[in-house]
Amino acid sequence: MIQNGEIDVYRCECGAITVEGDDFSNSMTEKIFRKEFPGLKAPKKADWCNCNHCVNHWGIDLCGCGSGKPVGKCEGDFQECKLEQIPRHKAFRY
Repeated sequence: MIQNGEIDVYRCECGAITVEGDDFSNSMTEKIFRKEFPGLKAPKKADWCNCNHCVNHWGIDLCGCGSGKPVGKCEGDFQECKLEQIPRHKAFRY
């Protein structure tokens, strides 16, 4: 874990990065992390396992239906599956 002020950043064994702060937790691929959180540092090696990205298929870059498919690539029949891009406010709140 790396602490960046009020935000903690973890790297899972699956390669996903999780950013946590006051009442939120967002998991994502490293590519999305670099785009959405420029300036934050992430651990170079895994310091966590079984994150929401790999276990529950929750992440700002994954379809909200829980399929594990990337946003815009899911063919499910839920409203979340019809999104074409990553929502700007997608955060899991405790």
